[in-house]
Amino acid sequence: MSINYLYLILAIILLWMPRHWLRGGRKAARKLGLSRRSRKRDFVRIRESGDNRVNVTEEFGKVRNYVDFFRSMTGGLLLIGNPDLGVSSCFVGSEEIVVAQLGSFVFEIQILIIAIGVIRQFVRFEGRVSFFAPLFYFAGLALALCGIGAGFFAFLLVWTLNSAIPVPPVGFLSVYAIFLWLLGMLFQGIGNYYVYVAAILYVLPVVVSLMARRSLALYNKKQK
Repeated sequence: MSINYLYLILAIILLWMPRHWLRGGRKAARKLGLSRRSRKRDFVRIRESGDNRVNVTEEFGKVRNYVDFFRSMTGGLLLIGNPDLGVSSCFVGSEEIVVAQLGSFVFEIQILIIAIGVIRQFVRFEGRVSFFAPLFYFAGLALALCGIGAGFFAFLLVWTLNSAIPVPPVGFLSVYAIFLWLLGMLFQGIGNYYVYVAAILYVLPVVVSLMARRSLALYNKKQK
């Protein structure tokens, strides 16, 4: 087995980079005069205080959500690979890498890297510990862990359901994990361990926030 260290390092950077680091690029652009804050403000629907339900319009209107999606998808594909898309894993040279087995060294390394990335996304230290729901980061990562079919339809179903019945991030991620688990087994088979890992990691922010008795917030929302 050989390792493409360039792809491995790039995958780690993309998966481990915290969301709030993206603020640095915007601030730098403003200092250079490349970006200006418009004085005209678009109409924003005002919600009642304490309403932390996931809103489709607001979430799809955040540019950094798309950055989260593409960086997690790219990092995940570089790490795990996808034969259907012709993308090879950074761990190359072994037939066992195509379907990593539970307990194998490569599988454990991949899951460790992904788990650290997930923790770095939903846990933030800014004076105090806060927990956030990395919705679009999870969406991109699902395409690498569970395949294009399961990842796409799980994402479509959870947003369709949330459009009809908006729920807080805890409920959103819980339903998302269930959809991803069921569709992952349907598309990838019950023997694909990446599907189980995705389901466990996606409910991890929910479990941690409930155990800590802290709300799971959305990005750009104040933590209560």
